[in-house]
Amino acid sequence: MSLNSTYELNYAVSWIEEAACECQKTENVDIDNLISNCTNCMNSLDALLSMEHNNIRLAALEQVSNSLHHHTKLLVKKKEQLSTGVKNTSTEKICIFRRVAIEDTILSKGYVKFSDVAGLEEAKNTLREAIVLPLQYPHFFTGGRKPWRRILLYGPPGTGKTRLAQAVASEIDSTFYCVSSADLVSSWVGESERLIKELFNHARQRDGKSLIFIDEIDSICRKRNLREEEHTRRIKTELLKQMEGADSSSSKDEKIFFLCATNCPWELDSAFLRRFQKRVYIPLPDGEARRSLMKLHIKDTVTSLSDADWEILAAKTEGFSGSDIASCVSDAMFEPLRELRDAHFWEITTDFRVFSDKDVKIVDHNLQGHYIPSPKKTKGSVELEITAMPPQMLEVQPRAICLNDFLKVISHNHKTISQEDIEKFEDFTAHMGQTG
Repeated sequence: MSLNSTYELNYAVSWIEEAACECQKTENVDIDNLISNCTNCMNSLDALLSMEHNNIRLAALEQVSNSLHHHTKLLVKKKEQLSTGVKNTSTEKICIFRRVAIEDTILSKGYVKFSDVAGLEEAKNTLREAIVLPLQYPHFFTGGRKPWRRILLYGPPGTGKTRLAQAVASEIDSTFYCVSSADLVSSWVGESERLIKELFNHARQRDGKSLIFIDEIDSICRKRNLREEEHTRRIKTELLKQMEGADSSSSKDEKIFFLCATNCPWELDSAFLRRFQKRVYIPLPDGEARRSLMKLHIKDTVTSLSDADWEILAAKTEGFSGSDIASCVSDAMFEPLRELRDAHFWEITTDFRVFSDKDVKIVDHNLQGHYIPSPKKTKGSVELEITAMPPQMLEVQPRAICLNDFLKVISHNHKTISQEDIEKFEDFTAHMGQTG
């Protein structure tokens, strides 16, 4: 054997030994290193074949070379499969993630009805004729009569825009997507556009009609300008495209209703405003609505308020939003409890139970009463903190809520919407909206 043949044989042996070491690993096998070693070994064997003249050694080298060629091809094919498999698996995982993210926005049918929303009769009528009526009576909307499919609700915060959307979800038998910017905006470039596309595709593929509600739409669709980032512009472009498609003549697109809410309609891009067929102003509650809201929040709590008292409260809360009123009512219902908390002296009241037996009235003298707080120590009163009362003592009952409780709360709970804000909404409505 020549010196060159010996060198090539030593190279081939070293390459095949390294490949063998890599094959013995049980994990983290470097397939690229394995293919490289096999390829180098094959090159050395090919050089040996050109220099070998002994028929027996030549046949052995050819057999080894053919085997290496075959197994190297298998390794290359396996590498391609692994590479494609990882890519496909990663893509599938991302698609599943998007689908799950969109499905998490679907709300089950709630219990908020239009009757639970005080006032806003015009807004409720608009939503009924735009969404509820077409879903319940689709045969009404034939020929040129088409329902409104893109509606914007705007107005001061706390006036009931989101609650109206919840009422719509309860009234209709369809899929209701409640989406915010957090559900659609991703830090990954291009992912936000895909989430928006997935949302509308998911709605098209559902059985029956679908309603997409996006709250605080101004967080996504603010006016475009030259200084905004490219991915933000692409998000707006994709949403515009999907909004336009949701109103196409396609049977799948006719299944989608698009409802949005915002507290800052003047910050929306003009292209988005143009695509809303109805722009409904949700104003602050009027006197009748404020009275209804207070009664709605009090529910079954005992009060001593007369009709005249409710009128006084309705006048005192002028300019309050629905959320302002909810806070006031909640605060007022705690006033009787605060009296119990701060009381130091207690008196017992006695309730006699009177029954009727034919024409004779029978008085049950088994006394049944409860403790009430006393402003000062009197005969028969007990000096005690409510937290120190033993369990065997008679039941303590808070008094009924009165007018003074509300007046006290209103005096230190102020309205959160200024007259300047109201004027901005009224000016926008005069130019680009309609009163709800």
